[in-house]
Amino acid sequence: MHGPVRASHRSSRAHRPRSLSRLLLSILLPAVSLVALPLIISGCGEAAALEPLPEVRVIGGPGKASGLFHQPRGVASLPGGTCVIIDRSGRVQCFDRDGRVIETWRMPEYTDGQPIDCTGTPWGTLLVADTHYARLIEFSPAGEELRRFGEECGLEGVRGVTVGHDETIYVADYGTLDRIHRFARDGAYLGTFGSRGDGAGEFLRPEGLAIGANGDLYVVDCGHHRVARFRPDGSFVDSFGELGDEGGQFRFPMDITAAPDGSLYVVDFQGNRVQRFSADGAFLGGFGGAGTDPGRLATPRGLEVVVESAGHRVTIADTNNHRVQTFLWPGTAGGRETG
Repeated sequence: MHGPVRASHRSSRAHRPRSLSRLLLSILLPAVSLVALPLIISGCGEAAALEPLPEVRVIGGPGKASGLFHQPRGVASLPGGTCVIIDRSGRVQCFDRDGRVIETWRMPEYTDGQPIDCTGTPWGTLLVADTHYARLIEFSPAGEELRRFGEECGLEGVRGVTVGHDETIYVADYGTLDRIHRFARDGAYLGTFGSRGDGAGEFLRPEGLAIGANGDLYVVDCGHHRVARFRPDGSFVDSFGELGDEGGQFRFPMDITAAPDGSLYVVDFQGNRVQRFSADGAFLGGFGGAGTDPGRLATPRGLEVVVESAGHRVTIADTNNHRVQTFLWPGTAGGRETG
């Protein structure tokens, strides 16, 4: 194993004035959310019985050593089958197909908070939503910082990030406005769409993002327990999901990814499960259930899907079990490999 190329640790604080409101957001919003979630669901019935993740392989466990985690969050895939995991310590770890660590580095800054999401780009790099620093950072697969951008564009709490078929970068932003930002591949700002509210195409805490097989953008609307679909230009199409424990319902979904066949996978934070849907939102199945045994989940936050000859390999950041779980979704064999 080669030693990692460390990311630049130059500070941007001297060049990035932070308003009192944004400072308060970075401190209070995550805390309020985590405290409020259990209160909101109190009094509800038991979740519907779920089968555990099938034939699961567990990677990691709690700890600071290489290959272990402290509340893993972001999951992404890079060329060659590399799986990237970012945890709440601000550490980025890259694993090969066999679950061995091949690279590791720290985020340049992480005392104000750690990233929530990351994505592999079509050009082979890792793009990280540096949540509490209100910016995006791009790294090489070896951990070299290539650039950072978005700091002067009004970002608040950067959550999900994904890249469209035309290389447009989409960013979910959670704060006082709740909206989606668009950037060109070179980092040029292209504008926003969406706003905070309860109507069609409006958000209450946008989280994970995914690009469907036909180029549509799917947004996890966490606070409304639904997934919203938009055209690449930001025009609203439709949404699916509602609060509940049955198939096709959610309890604070967090992340989403799309497979080349058009199917969607959504990880449910309080529902402790992963569900599969068609491109139009039809429910196709789910696994998980709360617990610590292999195949069970504890408030999972992130997921990624790559296509192998044997099927869709689903990798989940099992956040409060301090581990990652990976498995093949039954009945998905035969697709063209993407990992």
